[in-house]
Amino acid sequence: MKKKWKMKTWMKIVLLFLTLGIVFSYAMFQGGFVSWFLFYSFTPFALYALLVAFYPLSDFKVERTFNGDSYSVGDELKITISLERKFPFPLFFLIIRNDTSFVDKGEELILYPWFKRRISVVYTVANLQRGEHFFRDITLKSGDFLGLFLKDQVISDSKTILVYPSYIDMIYRSIESRYEQGASASQIRLQNDSTMVTGVREYQPGDRFTWIDWKSTAKKNEMQTKEFEERQSHDISVILDRIPSKGFESMVKFSASLIRTIIRHGGQIGLYSVGKDHSIFPIRGGEEHQHQLFYHLAKVQPDSGVPVHAILSGDKVFYQQAASIMIVTSALSQPLVDSAHMFTRNTGAVVIFVIKETGDRITNEENALNEQALRNGTYVRFLYEEGFRSALLGVKQR
Repeated sequence: MKKKWKMKTWMKIVLLFLTLGIVFSYAMFQGGFVSWFLFYSFTPFALYALLVAFYPLSDFKVERTFNGDSYSVGDELKITISLERKFPFPLFFLIIRNDTSFVDKGEELILYPWFKRRISVVYTVANLQRGEHFFRDITLKSGDFLGLFLKDQVISDSKTILVYPSYIDMIYRSIESRYEQGASASQIRLQNDSTMVTGVREYQPGDRFTWIDWKSTAKKNEMQTKEFEERQSHDISVILDRIPSKGFESMVKFSASLIRTIIRHGGQIGLYSVGKDHSIFPIRGGEEHQHQLFYHLAKVQPDSGVPVHAILSGDKVFYQQAASIMIVTSALSQPLVDSAHMFTRNTGAVVIFVIKETGDRITNEENALNEQALRNGTYVRFLYEEGFRSALLGVKQR
């Protein structure tokens, strides 16, 4: 390709001199003001084109900088492209092609540098979208007035920025536990400490088989269950439904808000995210853990082929940890309600947040499934984005 380009360049140079010779010959033989004016008018353009042909665009040093290190959805990105060169050759125009993932064909900026040695141009990308965005090569293009010589120079300057999901400061309240005699405050979940037995009581449906006190059962001839000391726990596992959905971005925003709120109030949280990648984040707390979860949420995509109910019922990790489950999804289904009931009966509490887009209504089928879930001890809450802030208010478990 390079040899071919050189051949074309030399051919153009020969053509340029040939044209200049023809114009000169015309002036010599024709004479008169018009013919010589044509020659003298054409000569500067021809000489400039010749100089452009030999001027190397590699003389430019290019640097691309940004206005920050961390970005969130909706932020404004300012990109500064700085150029510097040693020799101030008078360039009529300079096209800068910025190859980015924001635009399929890249963005082009036109400058008129002339004799300037240092040039700086700033442009803005408004309303950043969540995800990983790439900045690849920068291409410089220039030429002469006649368009005879057009040349370009590709400069490698690969950079990446990550746009984190936005979040809403949620009002934090303890989840209430409901009993026959009323409601009592509980920190997200009351969990039994199986090492501290405080007494026995009559067996109730839903009690674990391992909790049965066989000595008391034999004495009273009725099934008796051990009572344990209850301790408070903030531990939560969040399951993000990554089935393709138009409300996925709202689901990511809600998940980020939930994670930030729980960790800020001293709780511990884990994240279960299944798609093309299988990401499991253990239950932890602290800012470093929050940063890891936000980093995942910044890159996560709705690319799962596994429904969320299959994740809950199929992975034993949920039954091996003493934590409440919060499912973030955009659709409430019968299999999901059944899986949540199975988990609630065997292990612990499940809260399902169904994220709705503005304009989407709650169907009659969803209302029926909600009533069924509440009877089974699973709390379901339908949320629009304007309700994210109060999402944890009024959440109850049985």
